[in-house]
Amino acid sequence: MTGSETAPPEDTRPPVRGRKFHMALIASLYSTQNLSLAMFAYAFLTIAQAGGVPLTRIGGASGLATLLVLKFLWAPVVDRFGSDRFGHYRSWLMAMQITLVAGCTLLSFIDPVGQFSVALVVFGFLFIVAGTQDIAADATATRLLSAGDRGLGNGFQSAGSAFSQVVGGGLVLVIYDTAGWQAAALSLAFWSAVPLPFVLLWRERQSTARLPEPGVDGNVIRSFFADRARRRWALVHMPLYFAGVAVAYNQVRPILVAADWSATRIGILFVICGSLFGIVAGIGAGILTRKWSRHHAVQTLGLIQATTTVGVVLLALGMTGTWAATLIIGILYGGVAATMTVVYTVAMDLTRYESAGTDFTVFSTLAALVMVISAGGGMALSGLIGFLPVSVVAVVLAFIGVGVVIRGCGPVLEAAAVRRPGAN
Repeated sequence: MTGSETAPPEDTRPPVRGRKFHMALIASLYSTQNLSLAMFAYAFLTIAQAGGVPLTRIGGASGLATLLVLKFLWAPVVDRFGSDRFGHYRSWLMAMQITLVAGCTLLSFIDPVGQFSVALVVFGFLFIVAGTQDIAADATATRLLSAGDRGLGNGFQSAGSAFSQVVGGGLVLVIYDTAGWQAAALSLAFWSAVPLPFVLLWRERQSTARLPEPGVDGNVIRSFFADRARRRWALVHMPLYFAGVAVAYNQVRPILVAADWSATRIGILFVICGSLFGIVAGIGAGILTRKWSRHHAVQTLGLIQATTTVGVVLLALGMTGTWAATLIIGILYGGVAATMTVVYTVAMDLTRYESAGTDFTVFSTLAALVMVISAGGGMALSGLIGFLPVSVVAVVLAFIGVGVVIRGCGPVLEAAAVRRPGAN
């Protein structure tokens, strides 16, 4: 080196973190995004009812959670606007996680019975914030995960929903019983803060530098459905794939109520036992989806979840003892978690990088609508013809639906394979 030459400046920035860090980031986001919903559904409404809030008000309040289904309306905003300095989706995640922590902390100062209406306003705000975090988290996962890791990433999503029920619905109630409402709400704030260190350490621009910049126009929803593969997966294959298991799963509660189970006993069984099965099944399905081809995963996991619906027939026939019901609910919950893992993995393959938040949110919104419609239709029908006939219909619907998807999803999976990272 001559005297006139100078050494290039040393890059003092921390290195881009690798696969393990990215998986930890995604797992933390998915494990905490539904905490407020779980606390609302399993803890807050239960506490309010026990405190004397009329059932009519509680029934009306339960519809507040539909705000989460409407998140597709503002998903394009998350794709369109973001900070260049802090990272497009990282800036959304930082803002939303901090707001969730603040919102849960605010709940600790509100009387869930005496200030029921005020608490509803705060929960409604938290649902909008959680929905926005969900949009950014899905976009982050789509852009970060390799084709091989998308199965495990979506396994974390399924397991994360179950984990949120254990913490937000189970642990929070335990803390409430022992230490009161304020401690319960503050514990939720603590769990909501878990992803923050990962988000703060994530260098989004460096880790997604080779991908198209996020950005959408006014035609993003229309262009989503203009694509044949996305349209068929969203409107045909997804509904067929899990309509049967949705009907079956939502027969369990009324069957157990008819068998004189208490609400507390049912809640514990669903929140604790069912969720633990869901965590294991979600992660297990993610690992298998990573090892198998997409078609093999769709076929095998679909047949497994269809088989789990037979358990509801056994419940309808009177097998409602504690151990039998626990096993049936656990296996059925596991089947749902495995199903959602593979469904969302294919959806992620079909999602565009530049509109990742919007595309994936459309898929998840349609999936939620299918679940709600199937569940409502099944429960209404059971009131007319009984639990056993509807349970049998659910099994038949599950096997027929999975069979049709297995036979007809080839072109969609081929189109998805071309769009995966590293396919070109």
